[in-house]
Amino acid sequence: MEIEEEFISGFCRTCNGAQTVCCEYTVEKGKRILSFMDCAHERCVNHASCEIYKEAHEKEQI
Repeated sequence: MEIEEEFISGFCRTCNGAQTVCCEYTVEKGKRILSFMDCAHERCVNHASCEIYKEAHEKEQI
């Protein structure tokens, strides 16, 4: 198992400003899965419309 780290920048509606989020991906058997975001997206009321969250999940497929 390998862990890859990426930083994604964008507008955060909760913070009402620019935010850079550290994302960790677990790589196993050639599959990349988002395992951690340091912005507490699990509790965020705006995660459904968050462009940072969307980009982080799009990078799982790379």
